[in-house]
Amino acid sequence: MNKKLIAIGALLPCLALVGCVSTGPTRNPSFTTVAPAKPTPTTSHAAVPAADGIVDTVYVQVFPGRTFKSKHGCRCTVPDSNQELFPAGTPVVFMKLTMTGEWKPSQGNQTYQIVTGTTLKGTQFDGRPEPAVLDTADGPAAAKAAGLPWLPTGLFGSKTDWTVPNDKERSFAAAWYLPAGVDRLLLTVDVPSEGQPLHLIVPLPNAAANASGE
Repeated sequence: MNKKLIAIGALLPCLALVGCVSTGPTRNPSFTTVAPAKPTPTTSHAAVPAADGIVDTVYVQVFPGRTFKSKHGCRCTVPDSNQELFPAGTPVVFMKLTMTGEWKPSQGNQTYQIVTGTTLKGTQFDGRPEPAVLDTADGPAAAKAAGLPWLPTGLFGSKTDWTVPNDKERSFAAAWYLPAGVDRLLLTVDVPSEGQPLHLIVPLPNAAANASGE
């Protein structure tokens, strides 16, 4: 008999504990959603313009890209010679250019800037007297592969009025044959509505500078 009482007494604390657990208020678990940590963005070379500038209301940025070997020559000749100036196999430097509208108070509620007739005429390589020659044979295909229109004319197509919105980029591509021994492009972006051309000095990527020295 004593043994039974001892056994029951030993069980009482356990039963009391179970009773507390089973009769206690049920709590709904709450969860706090924690957003996954985002990696700190790293600035790539492609995201940093090699040159940028503005004349009045159109901000221009230049992003040099890859260098490739041309599959076709320029079909242009050295002065006073029949020799092709840039034959097939000449290095070509590819570049992305962006134009962004910049509002000024005198424009009131205008939300865009006019860039009709924009050209790159007057561009040349530093140290070379002749105009830089666009690779019109392979350049358009390179632009398409990069998801960009070729030159401003490709950006605006058949539109009569060319405009870029304020604070939003509009991009196009260009590619020039590389003369020997050059390391800078003297880029001219002529937006007629700006009143005067924008002149930018664009350092060439190492790959392009090295290729031009071959």
